Amino acid sequence: MGSSVSYSQDREIFGEYEDSLKILGQIMKTGANDRIKFEASARFADLLEDALSIKNSFNYPFDSVNTIARLISPDKRFRLFNWVIAKENGSFDYNCFLQSFNDKKNKYELFKLNDKSSDIIIPENQTLDPENWYGALYYKIIPVKNEDITYYTLLGWNGNNGISFKKMIDVLTFRSGNRPFFGAAIFRKGKEKPKRIIFEYSAKAIMTLKYENQQYQIKKRLKKPQKGKRFEVENIKTEMILFDRLVPLNQSLENQKQFYVPETNIFDAFIFDKGKWNFIEDIDARNPKLQEIIRQPAEKTPQIQLYSPK
Repeated sequence: MGSSVSYSQDREIFGEYEDSLKILGQIMKTGANDRIKFEASARFADLLEDALSIKNSFNYPFDSVNTIARLISPDKRFRLFNWVIAKENGSFDYNCFLQSFNDKKNKYELFKLNDKSSDIIIPENQTLDPENWYGALYYKIIPVKNEDITYYTLLGWNGNNGISFKKMIDVLTFRSGNRPFFGAAIFRKGKEKPKRIIFEYSAKAIMTLKYENQQYQIKKRLKKPQKGKRFEVENIKTEMILFDRLVPLNQSLENQKQFYVPETNIFDAFIFDKGKWNFIEDIDARNPKLQEIIRQPAEKTPQIQLYSPK
């Protein structure tokens, strides 16, 4: 009874906002030209900012606004309202509000993220903040911990220039004062220690980037050789960030990312171990969904993904 009354009260407070956002969201997506889309997006952003600034707004789902991505972290530390505008020239405009809880102030705060991706040099190596955000449409939150720090690993899509697309693995952390930052040097790929991973590929292709249970193999040295064998292969099943290996259509197109496509049935992955996302080659991704056999139990992510990019 209490929850029903609470929802009715919330609907009374936020319902008009939600109805207007729903209408503007459709215009942002299907408007006849860029001007109409951008005007709707600006009004949408202003209205959403007003709504999310109201007390108790974090608990209201805005679930009828189905033209944007709405994701909430498993610990309810933050949620994202995220959308893109497809422009007539084939490029995209990225928008995001981050609503997060400040423990010291005991309240939720709101941050508007400003896309500066076209100005960011070597983004793989940069730590970014809300004023300098590498724009993306996020579709998955993966929380992992190292000591007392929670790294919220984000999977996202970036439409780039319409000729090539990008997918990325980014990391969100909160520092003192609840300030959000993007990028963290927790990836290990050979000698490389990037702060985010960015894949670029042909816009005509479809690239897999997802988080799921899969299997990989490691070679272990035997304490005592058996019949001349010094090593044995062990299959390990765990949750991982799984992705296609990208290759050029032919060797003459090396480094021209608009001609990169997934190599057939070859997958690599990042596996979280000892506080780092470690790169692993040649994942056997043919196996069905596995039971959860995980070195470090991962939380299920209660999220709402309502707008999926191509």
